[in-house]
Amino acid sequence: MLKRMTPMTSPKIVYVTDAGFLKPTLVSVWSLLKTISGKAELHIWGDNLDDEHWQSISRVAAINPDVTLLTKNLAAEHLKGAHGPKDYISAATMGRLFIPAYIDGYALYIDGDTLVVNDVTPLFEIDLGSAYAGVIRDYTLLHWLAYPKAACHDGRARISEVTTLLHPTPPTDYFNAGIMLFNCHQIRSEPELMQNVEDVCAASDMSHGDQDHLNILFKGNVRFLDIMWNLSWGRSKRHREIFRKLDLPEYELLPDEPRIIHYHGPQKPWRNPRKDIWSSKGKATFHYRRRLRQFLADFPDLRPE
Repeated sequence: MLKRMTPMTSPKIVYVTDAGFLKPTLVSVWSLLKTISGKAELHIWGDNLDDEHWQSISRVAAINPDVTLLTKNLAAEHLKGAHGPKDYISAATMGRLFIPAYIDGYALYIDGDTLVVNDVTPLFEIDLGSAYAGVIRDYTLLHWLAYPKAACHDGRARISEVTTLLHPTPPTDYFNAGIMLFNCHQIRSEPELMQNVEDVCAASDMSHGDQDHLNILFKGNVRFLDIMWNLSWGRSKRHREIFRKLDLPEYELLPDEPRIIHYHGPQKPWRNPRKDIWSSKGKATFHYRRRLRQFLADFPDLRPE
């Protein structure tokens, strides 16, 4: 049964970015600040950002005076030896591995290729107990597991890889690391785990980087949040259909209206508008670009590229 608690401190939300992904990250930050209720801490960590970049961050953060901005420059030693798993994924994402070291309590990590569409503060009322994190199952892998005949060669190979990585935990438990509620105190209470989490070289050796790395380290000790907290391109109906097909709980922790839409993968909504606005991905892209226009009305110099 879901336990609810009164947060001991303000909600803490973390973004990690480099210069190349700063502008789309700021769109997500803006969407968070427009929807969040009450006081909160906004942690933005940067890899090799200059003064102009930090000024842009401060300008966007200023739209919500109830949210306190806390910034951190990721030192070279933090990411030494780190590299992204894909051309479109920066090594800066490895910075999330250090969240438990620098933040107390619960910390919500959000990728920059997202749009926050509703208040995230209810997430901080759940009790994770001794679980390392609150996570959302990975849409892409679930799709391949539900429809193996439709999976491409790479998809079938990926199913085999994840099955091996998570054994004896079922591959359906593989989570997407783009939105995670870290239980920092619990992770820090286990020094060996903490040391392993921060091993960016080991994470970089995985085919899917620190996402694989965290899945291996946290397997069997996570709480699954509802898909509305990490909604793949707005595909809620499709996602729940896949859950039913795989005999997974159709609704997990905190089912509600969409909270965070995740535009994962190489195609990004700020680059190429979709014409198929009747599809879920088309509708999600249209929604992003509509919000982007509102963002650019206030910050015309921060258009994502």
